[in-house]
Amino acid sequence: MALILKRDCRSGTREWLFQRLSNLLICVWSVVFISLFISAPQLNYESWVQLFSPLWFKLYSSATLLIVCLNSVLAGWQIGTDYIKANAVNWVYMQFIRLVSLLYAVLGLFILWGLT
Repeated sequence: MALILKRDCRSGTREWLFQRLSNLLICVWSVVFISLFISAPQLNYESWVQLFSPLWFKLYSSATLLIVCLNSVLAGWQIGTDYIKANAVNWVYMQFIRLVSLLYAVLGLFILWGLT
C-alpha cells in the first residue's frame, strides 16, 4: 500500500524535467530547420526532398516528432487532471489525446520516411 501511495503522490519532478528537456530539443530542431530552410537556394519539391533526405535529419526529426507526441500526452494529462473532475469523462479525454498523438506520430513518421 505504501508503494502505491508513494507512486501516486510524487512531486512531478520527472514530468517537469521531461517537458523542459523536450522543449529544448524542439527549439534546437526548429533552429536547425529554419537555418536549413533559409539557406535553400530555391523552394520547390526537389529542394524540399533534399532538405529531408540526410539520414541525420530524418533521425533527428523522427526523435523530435516522437518527443512532441509524448509531450502532448503529458500536457493532455495535466489539463485533464486539472480541469476534468469526472473520472469517466477524464478517461475518454485521455484516450482521445493518446489516439490523436499516436495518429500524429504514425502519420508524421510515414510522411517523413516516405519522402524519398
